[in-house]
Amino acid sequence: MRLYLSLPVLLMALCVALEGPAPAQAAPDFSSTLEKVKEIGNTLENKTRTTIDRIKNSEFLAKTRSWISEKWDKAKERIRGAFS
Repeated sequence: MRLYLSLPVLLMALCVALEGPAPAQAAPDFSSTLEKVKEIGNTLENKTRTTIDRIKNSEFLAKTRSWISEKWDKAKERIRGAFS
């Protein structure tokens, strides 16, 4: 059933693509749009990097990391003691 629906849609898209652009749409100016997309991408990249650096250097993460390593070491000692 999907094939019956997808073939006409594919043929219609092919016809529209082969027809060519309308005269008013022959040369759209995408340079300003591309610049805006690049600017948004750069802003998003900077904000992401700043957030990741802030998380890496946070006091909460350092305390959590040391707490987990302490608990892990205690668990290893208990397992070694139980099987020794």
